[in-house]
Amino acid sequence: MATAPPGSPLAPTDPVGRVRGIGPARARELEGAGVVTVLDLLLHLPFRYEDRSRVLPIRDLVPEGPPRTFRGSVLSSRLLRTRRPGFTILEAILDDGTGSVRLVFFNQPYLARWMTEGTVLYAWGSASLGSRFRRGLVVENPQVEPESEGDPLSVGRVVPIYRRLPGLTPRFRRRVVAELLDGLRGRLPERLPSELVSRHRLPPLHESLAEAHFPGSAGGPAEPEPWERRTSPHLSRLVFEEFLEFQAGLARRRRRWDAETAPVLAADEAIRARLRSVLPFPLTGAQKRVIREIRDDFRSGHPMRRLLQGDVGSGKTIVAVLSAVLAAARGYQTALMAPTEILAEQHASTVFRLLEGTGVTPALLTGRVRGRPRKALLEALSAGEIDLLVGTHALLSDPVAFHRLGLVVIDEQHRFGVAQRTTLSARDPRSAERAHLLVMSATPIPRSLALALYGDLDVSTLDERPPGRHPVPTRVLPDRERPEVFREIAAEVATGGQAYVVVPLVEESDRIDARAVEKHADEVRRALPGLSIGVVHGRLSAEERERAMAAFASGELDVLAATTVIEVGVDVPNASYLAVENAERFGLAQLHQLRGRVGRGARPSRCVLLYGPAATAEARERLEVLVRTQDGFVVAEEDLSRRGPGDALGTRQSGLPLFRVGDLVRDREWMARAKAAAAALVASGRADVLDPPLFLRPSAVPAPD
Repeated sequence: MATAPPGSPLAPTDPVGRVRGIGPARARELEGAGVVTVLDLLLHLPFRYEDRSRVLPIRDLVPEGPPRTFRGSVLSSRLLRTRRPGFTILEAILDDGTGSVRLVFFNQPYLARWMTEGTVLYAWGSASLGSRFRRGLVVENPQVEPESEGDPLSVGRVVPIYRRLPGLTPRFRRRVVAELLDGLRGRLPERLPSELVSRHRLPPLHESLAEAHFPGSAGGPAEPEPWERRTSPHLSRLVFEEFLEFQAGLARRRRRWDAETAPVLAADEAIRARLRSVLPFPLTGAQKRVIREIRDDFRSGHPMRRLLQGDVGSGKTIVAVLSAVLAAARGYQTALMAPTEILAEQHASTVFRLLEGTGVTPALLTGRVRGRPRKALLEALSAGEIDLLVGTHALLSDPVAFHRLGLVVIDEQHRFGVAQRTTLSARDPRSAERAHLLVMSATPIPRSLALALYGDLDVSTLDERPPGRHPVPTRVLPDRERPEVFREIAAEVATGGQAYVVVPLVEESDRIDARAVEKHADEVRRALPGLSIGVVHGRLSAEERERAMAAFASGELDVLAATTVIEVGVDVPNASYLAVENAERFGLAQLHQLRGRVGRGARPSRCVLLYGPAATAEARERLEVLVRTQDGFVVAEEDLSRRGPGDALGTRQSGLPLFRVGDLVRDREWMARAKAAAAALVASGRADVLDPPLFLRPSAVPAPD
């Protein structure tokens, strides 16, 4: 990165180490926190504000009251050295004509250099009654600034409160930010086209950054409320420009993709008959509509990039299998990828059953396939003898070589992000054709998240419940009602049903107050003598899991105690009762997904969510959402609004871009506007104005194909 010559004004892209007072050592610490440039520091916005603007007369200070701002003149000050080595106390008497107050500072001896008799200063802090040695009001360790410094930054105004950055105290940071903003006045690039600025009534970039750090400093209201409610036009300017950078990257990638060639996968009458033979039941209207959308993509000669989303049990898998059968009929192979080996195994079980007798050859490749079987499978794949390969994302890495890959299907489940998907747009090295891409989400995705996670994809939605799927009445109960739940399970089994009991942990934990599956299974056995109880969790071997699931599916087991390994891909129509322990520890979308394991057959089904004694009132109220609705789209929106995108999807695995300013929940309307604006800029060839990105972190920049 180029730097400015010594002594010249700082540029936004200059290293933060050039900022006066930071230096090389602090710069290295800041770089570890992601702050590399001047603009990086300015884009670390306050996470809240404190209104310290109202100056109170000293006589109105109340002991043990809230922190207040006051102003006065120093009558006297003294620095005391204590017997404890290195420990100092600075005392000053401050008077404003209405009263006086004693200020006490511990281990801040540097303040004595300027806090001398006659100095006028602002202070902010909470008053208390002094001890017998210090009568009157005392304020310990207040924030102080001398009036001679001009416009105060930490008192006497709406003050920015920042999340900690290494090496920067709050007061020093405010001063550095103020100096940077002053030095960059008129020097920050205005990159937004004028029609976007006028359409959305957006203020200039410098003005917006100044208001973000110091409300009221650049013409806006000196109030925290517009920033806390996210209604400030200055915040909107920053959010929009950041989202626009992101959406422009997606739009460019989509434009490049649309110029590529892909296999033409058209069905004739013989292939259509073959497809009909796969169907275990009539398709819903929504499935037929989605298949038509995929058919049109396949016929276009350009790579399909499509997100297939739907509620639990809406029939996504059969759509993917039909697509793979069509690809095989045209001589192309399909890769079906799941985010974990467990889910890959569950998919393989379903797919193998559906493809039986169709002439399509499927196979499963996971880390458990080793030695000669693995070598034989890879040789068959490269020879074109395998039509559909199920596995994890490792399917598209060496030494896995497809003979003629035409379709990639990803069971995304929010765990492959935008950047990771670029590696999945595989080309056939023999023809330079790019494979079609179908991404399946395990649960409905709120629109604001879909724009961020899947902004480069077309979206197909399955919004009908397939025949035979019934609503599942749901109750929320305290775990002291567990004996009643066990009685209900016994009655369910007595009338021919089966039950799942889901717990959040595999083993007991000293740190987490939650039930563990092995221990709980023992309690279930004691409570339900005479019933056959099985256990399944992720630490079992694949063979052990398969045996347990097969025993449950065949009716050999009455109750299955499990972790969330049953969340996806388990289809037991006779299962009619679901009990979830410590339900407060699960997200709403995950609970809705678990609820989808019952209600799949003719038997009426029930779901009970048990919460532990540590569950808060808010957590209990959150669970009531599942009582009120069976609609996965409603559940997903509630989960998002209550927990935020990272927690709703699983922070480490969500694939969500990390935005500095924008909030995917509260700023969702600006993401939609940015998508429309980015598409227009890319189509007109004007998106270069956004290069290089100023706002986006490197991890959020959409990677080129």
